Amino acid sequence: MVESSSLRLGLSMRVVAAPGYREDRDALARDWGVFMSRVMPEVSWLPVPNLGRAVVDYVAGWGLNGFILTGGNDLGEAPIRDETEKALLDYALEHSLPVLGVCRGLQMMCHYFGRAVTPCPVEDHVAVRHPVRLVDPPFTEMDESMTVNSFHERCVGRASDFTGPLTAFAVSPDGLVEGAYCREKKLLGIMWHPERNHPSAEADMRLVRAFFGV
Repeated sequence: MVESSSLRLGLSMRVVAAPGYREDRDALARDWGVFMSRVMPEVSWLPVPNLGRAVVDYVAGWGLNGFILTGGNDLGEAPIRDETEKALLDYALEHSLPVLGVCRGLQMMCHYFGRAVTPCPVEDHVAVRHPVRLVDPPFTEMDESMTVNSFHERCVGRASDFTGPLTAFAVSPDGLVEGAYCREKKLLGIMWHPERNHPSAEADMRLVRAFFGV
């Protein structure tokens, strides 16, 4: 486990079009700065630009030893981001570094391991809050259920047929996987957005801190 004082996290960024300019830009919601200062104030972090495979040199140069794959952009919408995050996962797995995936981040993890990402009922999962049941929590200090926000139009499958390196641990009332993890590969993904809760939810704080060991 990396000591919290030496933990240096890289946060991936979404690709957005700049109105009035013929250029794409990398962006990170300001919510993430607030979240990191509240939940892991002792941890150093910085945004990671979408550089494709060249991001490995950036990561090594800054000595990053953990990552958060943030939300935004459907898979396939921004190929340079897809390539960048795949390179981050390659690097993390090669060096046994922790990766937290948020919404799209969990989708990217599942896609990385060959699992399909498909549309889900938007009325139940976009701009709503709903409970999730914790069926196989990765940490003993977690509750049996929690209520989360939901902003995703795509899902990673049903708990009843979820197989592969990732183990489902959180399930929505309609049976869709809302959280998955792999202890051996130091991966954890959630479909909700902990950074959008103000103040930060206590359950999210415990989960994220336990995962990164801070």
